[in-house]
Amino acid sequence: MNFPAGTWSPVPGGNQAARTARLMAYGLLATILMVLDYRGGYVSDIRGRTAVLVEPLLLAVEAPFGFGRRLGEELRSRHELQDRIALIEQQLRSREAALMMLEEFESENAELRRLLEASRRVEVAFRAAELMSIDLNPYSHRVLINRGRRDGLEEGQPVIDADGVIGQVAQVARNSAHVILISDPDHALPVRVRRTDLRTVAYGTGQINSLRLTDLPMNVDLEPGDVLITSGLGGLFPPGLPVAEVQTVSRRAGEPFARADARPIGRLDRARHVLVVATDAAGEGETEARQEVEPEPIADEAGATP
Repeated sequence: MNFPAGTWSPVPGGNQAARTARLMAYGLLATILMVLDYRGGYVSDIRGRTAVLVEPLLLAVEAPFGFGRRLGEELRSRHELQDRIALIEQQLRSREAALMMLEEFESENAELRRLLEASRRVEVAFRAAELMSIDLNPYSHRVLINRGRRDGLEEGQPVIDADGVIGQVAQVARNSAHVILISDPDHALPVRVRRTDLRTVAYGTGQINSLRLTDLPMNVDLEPGDVLITSGLGGLFPPGLPVAEVQTVSRRAGEPFARADARPIGRLDRARHVLVVATDAAGEGETEARQEVEPEPIADEAGATP
């Protein structure tokens, strides 16, 4: 029988006998090794020694995979922490914004309460108003308020805040009015020294925190810390409204008169809410003004304009 080249073909008898002999020898050797291993444990010892030698290689192969797993866990934990930090920062910003609004509301509420207290001290009818714009240049200190002729405002009416006088109505439109501040260079206000009843005039200086008293006698009884209040002269400002506090008194040699500088008590550059003091001509509007700002018990307590 012919067989193709490269395929198995029967081997000669001598070669097959040699192979069988080698197979029997290998089997005998394996049997001897199993018996020796069973009795002496040589294979286990060799396997242990081989494991010790191969262990560094296994660790070296496993190290990149372990590092990759740890790196993935670290990155995942970091992303989770970053997301949590971003959420906390957003909540913090929201809380800070709410806190700022709360502080603003508290400040506004406190200012309105002080305005109500001021109205009870003055005991005249008034209109509450809010500043719309401010013009504080050296030649004109004026502000714009959101009340006008429709609300009963008239030119010349005094304007106060919770601390004292800040100015008077200069021009009135239908829904707004311009108020000239007492610090305006063109403004003059009759005042009285509360301690001594000395009557004089406080002039604006063009500086928001300064008033000027001129033409005072050289022997005038006036000291730093004296409080100036409205004298009531002129009929526009009711008497007794706080105006300013004397800061310095100057008696220069060779000059015929003394002069003094005073600091306005009212917050000319900081007040947001003001009161426009009504005049006698306001009539029923005064009562409506009190009811519009004050609760009923306070409205009963406030009297008519003297």
